[in-house]
Amino acid sequence: KIVNPVCDLCGLDVLSEQRYRMDINQTGNGKGKFVKCSNSADMCHTCFLNICKNGFKPQWVTLVKNDVTGKWDIHEEQQKF
Repeated sequence: KIVNPVCDLCGLDVLSEQRYRMDINQTGNGKGKFVKCSNSADMCHTCFLNICKNGFKPQWVTLVKNDVTGKWDIHEEQQKF
């Protein structure tokens, strides 16, 4: 049985096909110190759209797994003319 994640922003089950995860970090901890969560938060499509309405502008990057190195590489999509 597939268990749907729960949106960590609104608390509802994430039922939409499009799902989001966000990484959270703290700022203001002093110079040379970076604090981040080791886990990600789940987000539903509705909450993502609300964040965008509040001014967040996502800059999407497509990553593709390199079969040789096993690392994730940025996929440069070719523009069609």
